Amino acid sequence: MPRFNLLARPQPFIGIVLVAAGWALSHQWGSNSVFDDCAASGGLVVVLASLLGLVIVAAGGLYCLPASRTGESGRRFLGILGALLALISTFAILLQIAAGLILPPCAA
Repeated sequence: MPRFNLLARPQPFIGIVLVAAGWALSHQWGSNSVFDDCAASGGLVVVLASLLGLVIVAAGGLYCLPASRTGESGRRFLGILGALLALISTFAILLQIAAGLILPPCAA
């Protein structure tokens, strides 16, 4: 029986959940402000929501990194997967920030 149990130390799982939650928060909040409530909010709300999501995604990605340096292959794979997911989500959020700065309010 291995000394370190993956379920006892859920570090990469928590990081992946943080990454997914940060991206989902920025995407959903930005989408709601553009499509549902575009008269009251606009690009500034999208940028602020995206920045908050970006902080959460970065925290999740950084939380996954120590797991990628362990000797256990499963934890290492999940740590690398979480860090790469954070990079992809960061790119998507940066594109959303650019769209919030470029597009006028109620463009949809």
